[in-house]
Amino acid sequence: MTAPAGEGSVWLTTERLALRRPRPEDLDDYVRVHNDPRTYAHSPAGMPSPEQCRERLAADLVDWQRDELGYAVVVDRASGDVIGWAGLRHKDSDHESLNLYYRLEHDRLGAGLGREISRAVVAWAVEHRPDALVTAMVDEVNAASLRTAASAGLVRVGTRPMRDEPDGTPMAYFEAPRVATVPREEVTDLRDAVVELWQRVNDAGGSVGFLPGAARRDVAAAWDRHVEDVDARRSLLCVLRDPDGAVRGIGLWEHSRGFPHEHVAGLKRLMVDPDAQGRNLGPILLAGMVGIARRELPWVELLRLEYRDGLGLGEFYGRAGWTEVGRVPRGLRLSATDYRDDVAMARRVDGTPLS
Repeated sequence: MTAPAGEGSVWLTTERLALRRPRPEDLDDYVRVHNDPRTYAHSPAGMPSPEQCRERLAADLVDWQRDELGYAVVVDRASGDVIGWAGLRHKDSDHESLNLYYRLEHDRLGAGLGREISRAVVAWAVEHRPDALVTAMVDEVNAASLRTAASAGLVRVGTRPMRDEPDGTPMAYFEAPRVATVPREEVTDLRDAVVELWQRVNDAGGSVGFLPGAARRDVAAAWDRHVEDVDARRSLLCVLRDPDGAVRGIGLWEHSRGFPHEHVAGLKRLMVDPDAQGRNLGPILLAGMVGIARRELPWVELLRLEYRDGLGLGEFYGRAGWTEVGRVPRGLRLSATDYRDDVAMARRVDGTPLS
């Protein structure tokens, strides 16, 4: 969802948490979270004083007023307690980059909450801030945070010194993958990479039109049909790339079905590299594609998809705001004994509930 305008309103939610905009009266919680030496075990010199906490909270409030984005208050949805701070902020020296940050109460560490926050925030940024590069800097000795950055989809691309400590030990520097459309004249150049990716997804059991062991020629022929639709401007090809340019996933929007479906786009062939499982790439690709539909297909109001039951895809799409709108029991036959439900889902481009 986009950041609401009201002070203190919810920015985004995860399974267990809500991240909301800060307000001046959050100062006591800010000091409590940021003045616990146990949460600065890897960088004790970085712990702010109470006065610095006051200044930083004031800066957070300014960020939200100016950018509709910043570091947010982390609230436990079950108890309503404030348990940390997390979010994205433009770097002082580079307004084109967004720094990923989270800090949680010491007693809440080790429960996977940092991972939950980071995965949701990175996917949100890819959808809503596509022109900004999401980055993170992590202390080399902080193994848990290094794992969290990688599980959120970020890729380590080197090391950099801290801005406040240019002579200090360099920190691991991460960047997020990007999702973008491919110009029609460049689609043909991706053929070998996409067919190879599609085959590996098939053989890993992915639900993208084939079964494991499908012949390359059949996959290539299916891809060529999609290329024809892209060339004829009936489809839009979206590609997920790592910072080094490697293709990690693809998806298509079919958006020109004619009357009375001009306002509808269909999601097709969403797939990510099976060798990169656990890296949050599926949610990132899907979020990025919704953002692309919003920006590049402005006449589209409704998004639809169909999937093969039995792989947990309903839960995956449901977490991204999609709603099941139809199901045909045993509507798909994969073999003489393997029948699956044929399931339809939809969501509005703007994220508001279906009515």
